[in-house]
Amino acid sequence: MILFDNCRFLIAEPNPEGVIENGWVLVDGPVIKAVGGPTDSPRAEVRAQGGEVIDCSGKLVMPGLIDTHNHLANYALNLLPGIDPSSLEYTGISECLEKFIWPAYTWVSSESTYDLTLLSMCNAIKHGTTTITSAFPFPDDTYRAGVESRMRLIIHPQTVSNVLLGDGLDDDGYLAQTEETIRNYHNAEDGRIQVATHPHCTYSCTERLLLGCMELAERYDVGFVTHLLNCPEDREMSDAQYAAWGGTVAYLQARNLLQERTLFFHCDQVNRQEAEVFAEAGVAISHNPQSNATYHGCVADVPALREAGVTLGLGTDMPAGNIFDNIYTAYLVNAVVPLDQEAQFEPWVPIEMATIGGAEALRLGDKIGTLEAGKRADIITVDLRRNTTLYPLNAGNLLYWIVTKCAGTLAADTMVDGTFLMRDGEFTFLDEEAIIARSDEWMIRFESWYRSRKASGQPVTVRKYPDYENR
Repeated sequence: MILFDNCRFLIAEPNPEGVIENGWVLVDGPVIKAVGGPTDSPRAEVRAQGGEVIDCSGKLVMPGLIDTHNHLANYALNLLPGIDPSSLEYTGISECLEKFIWPAYTWVSSESTYDLTLLSMCNAIKHGTTTITSAFPFPDDTYRAGVESRMRLIIHPQTVSNVLLGDGLDDDGYLAQTEETIRNYHNAEDGRIQVATHPHCTYSCTERLLLGCMELAERYDVGFVTHLLNCPEDREMSDAQYAAWGGTVAYLQARNLLQERTLFFHCDQVNRQEAEVFAEAGVAISHNPQSNATYHGCVADVPALREAGVTLGLGTDMPAGNIFDNIYTAYLVNAVVPLDQEAQFEPWVPIEMATIGGAEALRLGDKIGTLEAGKRADIITVDLRRNTTLYPLNAGNLLYWIVTKCAGTLAADTMVDGTFLMRDGEFTFLDEEAIIARSDEWMIRFESWYRSRKASGQPVTVRKYPDYENR
C-alpha cells in the first residue's frame, strides 16, 4: 500500500467542492482504496502493515492528466519549418496536410515510430499526463512503447485512403491491420492499453474505410475516432463533398457514425445545432486549442458545446505539447472567442476537460479522471515548494491558478495503476537520455530524406487520389 498523506492540496474532483486541504489518498495495488480529509488519515495502519507513507505537505496531488488526441511519433513535423520554411506557407487544411503533415508520415518507419513514441511519452510523463492516445501508423510499435513506458495508452491506428504513408497499406490492408490490432492489444496489460478504430478524416478516407472502421468498432465494442471540421476550409470542402446528404454532419448521422463510441478531434466549425445533434447521440469531442490556434487560427466554441451537453476532453495534437499548456490555452482562447459570448465557463472547466472529461470522452470515466475509491490509481503530484508561479495558494484560488499559471509545469511524481513512472522528478523505467539520443538520429535521417527528395524532384507526399474525392 502507498499513502499520499497530509497533501497540502488534494484535488479529488475538478471543482471547488473537490478540493481538500491536508487530505490523503490510499493506493492498494493498481487501485485507489480510499480518499479522506485531515482528521482520519490511516497512516498508522498503513505503517503497521508495511506500506509506504509519503509526506505530501508541500505538494499538490491530483488526478493524472488525459490527452485525448495526439500523434505521438510525429516529431519530424517540428523539424520541417527549419528545413523548409515554405512548409508553413499554406492557406487551408488540404495544403497544410500536403506540405506540413504528410511528409513525416511518408518517411516514418516501424523503428522510428517506436523510438519517437517513447520520446513523446517521456515528455507527457514529465508534464503530468498519465493517459495518452496516439493516432499514427505502425500500431505494433506504438504498443511496444506503451508497454515499456507503462502509461495508460489508447492506440488509434492511423488509416487513410488518399495518400500513401510509410506503411504502404491500402483500405483492405488498413482494415485488416485495425482488426488485428484490436484482437492483439485491446485491454492488454490489465486493461491499461486499449484500441479504437481511426479513419483519418471524412475527406481523406473512402466511404468503405469510414464504414469499415465503424463496423469493426461495433463488432469489438471499441471506440471510433476521427478528425472533423478542423477549420473553415475543412467545413467548406467537406460539406461540398457531402452536399447530396445535406452536409457532413447530416452524412455522419445518416450513416450511423454518430454514436456514444464516437470521438471527434477538433470540431472548430461545429455550430450550435450540430452540437445538439452530437450531444443527443452521445458523441464526444477532443478540444485541441493550442494546435488549432497555432496552425489554423480558429478554435472550437467550448461554451456552446458545453451548453449543448457535449462531452469534452482536451488534446495536444502534437508530440512536444503538454496538457498543462492546453489547460491554460483553453481558458485563454475562450475568453475572447467567440467575441459575442458574454458567459464563458467556470475557471475549473479546463481542468475538468483534462481529467474526468477526457476520461468520459475515452469511455473510461468509471476507471480514471477523479481520485475516488475503486478507480485506478493514476495520480500526479506538483512540488509547491519549488514552484514560483503557483504562489500564493489557498483552497479558494487553487483551481484558478492551476488554469492560468500552470502552463509548462513539471510533475514531481507520476503514477499509473499504482506504479510510479516518475518519482521525485526522475524516471523509474525510461532512459530519457538514451531515448533522446536515438531520436536525434531519426531526425538526422528525416532531414536527409526530405532534402534528397526535394533535390531530386520526388514528392514528399505521395497521393493515391485527390482530397475530397468521394469513392
